[in-house]
Amino acid sequence: MRRVIELLTWLDDEGTSLDQLTQLELDRCLDEGSITRRDVRPFITWAERRGLASNLHVPPPRIAAPKTFIKEEERVQQLRRCLSAEDLPGIVRTVGDLVLLFGFPYTRLLGLTTHDVIIDGDVVELSIDGHILRLPPRVDQLLLEQWKISAERWTVNQTASTTPWLFPGQEPARPIRSEYLGLLLRRHGFEGLASRNSARLALASDLPTSVLADLTGTSISNATRWTGYARRDWLDYIASRTQI
Repeated sequence: MRRVIELLTWLDDEGTSLDQLTQLELDRCLDEGSITRRDVRPFITWAERRGLASNLHVPPPRIAAPKTFIKEEERVQQLRRCLSAEDLPGIVRTVGDLVLLFGFPYTRLLGLTTHDVIIDGDVVELSIDGHILRLPPRVDQLLLEQWKISAERWTVNQTASTTPWLFPGQEPARPIRSEYLGLLLRRHGFEGLASRNSARLALASDLPTSVLADLTGTSISNATRWTGYARRDWLDYIASRTQI
């Protein structure tokens, strides 16, 4: 609303009205203010739909580049810790591995059910948004252990829940809350956002954009941005960010 008021004030100062606003004038208005003036875009779209303005275009807000990373050596070290540290809670080890390997956000993992774990003999796969993911050795065993615990719990609590969540919360009808999961991982030394960003950057270096989008559950445009980040020399940048 503040940006809309700024625009209307600017129009009043210029002695014109919204229905008389030209693209040239709008560009000048946007250039004279901060980047946040682009937040007026939804209002311009609304005004055009109602015939209050016409033939106007506001560039979409710029998407800030990711700023939080961990070094690749640290990512590998944390992966090894998830795989070998038996003193860590099973959910921390399982979620930690999936985030560090595939860059999954917590919210995407919390939508999984025991039905999304595919067990065929010694092979354990994960179905995520229709994409079948073959898991590396030891990671598959961690997921299998999580599946056994969750399946057993759901068997006991079927009267309280119709969904067999892979990562159930205290209430059987709901998965664990993302806020609590993030707190639990941080308590054991894992930073979700930094781990996810570093994993996505590593994947973007090796995978086509379409595969990256399917695997991480992001849009093609977002995957394209990650591919662009990976093509740049970000080593010095990441190193500087980890020192802040």
